[in-house]
Amino acid sequence: MLVMDDGWFGHRNDDSTSLGDWKVNEQKLPGGLKPLVDQVNALGMKFGIWFEPEMISPDSDLYREHPDWAIAIPGRAGSLCRNQYVLDLSRKEVRDHAFESVAAVLHSANIEYVKWDMNRQLSDLGSVELPADRQGELYHRYVLGVYELQERLLAEFPHLLLENCSGGGARFDPGMLYYSPQIWCSDDMDAIERLKIQEGTMLLYPLSTMGAHVSDCPNHTVGRVTPFETRGHVALAGTFGYELDITKIPEEDRQQIPAQTAMYHKYNDLIRRGDYSRIASFLENGNYDCYQVTSKDQKEALVTYVQVLSRPNFHSRRVRLKGLAPEKQYRIEETGEIFGGDVLMQAGLLVTPLWGDYRSRLIHLTEV
Repeated sequence: MLVMDDGWFGHRNDDSTSLGDWKVNEQKLPGGLKPLVDQVNALGMKFGIWFEPEMISPDSDLYREHPDWAIAIPGRAGSLCRNQYVLDLSRKEVRDHAFESVAAVLHSANIEYVKWDMNRQLSDLGSVELPADRQGELYHRYVLGVYELQERLLAEFPHLLLENCSGGGARFDPGMLYYSPQIWCSDDMDAIERLKIQEGTMLLYPLSTMGAHVSDCPNHTVGRVTPFETRGHVALAGTFGYELDITKIPEEDRQQIPAQTAMYHKYNDLIRRGDYSRIASFLENGNYDCYQVTSKDQKEALVTYVQVLSRPNFHSRRVRLKGLAPEKQYRIEETGEIFGGDVLMQAGLLVTPLWGDYRSRLIHLTEV
């Protein structure tokens, strides 16, 4: 699937304008979305698109026409964050407009995925429709409005894959997962940062729900440079994808993409359906991270090991696996070694050091 990100609508050439004006900019996309979508489909790929339906820019036709549709304390100027306000989705006419705007775009071409972004927190909570003694209801009414809007959208487009977005992680909750089977955890995609972010997410939610991508380096958030292989291994724990310009990355990295894509297809069913176990936490030990996914029938397991910091004069690290069948024999694909499930869980597996920081390896076990 190819997903088109922000910037395709209104006169949005930067992030200061046009949220709420969900009309295709035909200077950028002559003839609208359909010619582009048809071309992508002809390549054998699905097409997805980015929206932020809950937001409104002060510099937008919508705000100029309906300034009262933005959440703000009556009589006071609202607080901008990321050059945007939040639409008051507790109001039916606002929800109707948001639905009709998004639906018109989706009807215009064969769009099969929507990234529903949520880039700022709610503040200055006030609605012109609520009396003073009921302003406290806005938060709850707002969330109910979001649910209604997404349910209406999926009723209109039942085959649409909706991916909700993080809102700084606060949007990752069971209510949103009712409407979208996956949620983007965070725009912080640095692989080492992600070890901590994804550990917290994995504790509560299935790995199949966790949006995770391979990002560019130096990473745009922290400037860290990590091996392309490590970025792929970390993203494998979630939905897996690429969030970068493949024409601008080093040739060595680009050459790894076919093998990484094959790796995703090889392990996707196991990761999506298997049981997750935490073996070691980089968040706690500061040196390395390790987790395991085991099939329900205990015939297969995948261990992800990430060496965050290398150590001198270090022979090996003992990693005790979890969730295997003690009576079964398991073959390690990478080495051909065979161990009993009881040995792997009680005595453990010795993992030799990897050369350098931010290195990783996968350990794939299958029943003999």
